[in-house]
Amino acid sequence: MSDVLGPIAARLQSTLIAPATTVADIESHCADCVAYGFQAAMVPARWVPLSRELLAGTGVLVASAADFPFGAMTTRGLVAEIGALVDAGVDQIDVGLPMGLIRSGDVGALAIHIAAAVSAAGVVPLKAMLELPLLTAEERDIAVDVCVDAGISYLKNASSGAVGVATPEDIAYLRRRAPHHIGIKASGGIKTLAHVVALLEAGADLAGTSNAVEIVTSAGSRARPSRDPAPSY
Repeated sequence: MSDVLGPIAARLQSTLIAPATTVADIESHCADCVAYGFQAAMVPARWVPLSRELLAGTGVLVASAADFPFGAMTTRGLVAEIGALVDAGVDQIDVGLPMGLIRSGDVGALAIHIAAAVSAAGVVPLKAMLELPLLTAEERDIAVDVCVDAGISYLKNASSGAVGVATPEDIAYLRRRAPHHIGIKASGGIKTLAHVVALLEAGADLAGTSNAVEIVTSAGSRARPSRDPAPSY
């Protein structure tokens, strides 16, 4: 991989969340994350323990999601899911949030919900999936402020491309609105190196995509890098 692509790959979270994901899929996914130097392997909760084993000692983090994709769980259910992920050894958690509470005017309930999630995560960073395309300008401001006040570590423009394609404008908004210590993750329809670069330049610290391998291989060497040394299986 070129010296130019290396730093970009190190800010990509490579995502594999297909419902029919197999052990072999996870093994291949984790191997690719090591080979290309991605920041994290994003995997379903079921596969966190295996991914942690495969990635041990490689420097690649294990990330997963809670209350995805709907952001409609009860607070008790979300706390339980986050607790299970923490117990499994996850390094980061992207968390779906009930944005409908803001649209219903119940900001207090949202604040309590997020604070409970942060408490359950302990030292594990949570990334709040804000679903910005579904919110008005005023609702966006409220969502960001509530998340920041509750102790969220990262703000994420959306949960996936099903909600909306990540735009530099949305990322720049989050960077302006949030304090400097809050990280920003871009997500949704990220398929090209040019798109990744635009999002990073707009203020994203991380970009999540299921096209990470295609992005770095199409932009750099066509040959796959060596997987030596292989992750410890």
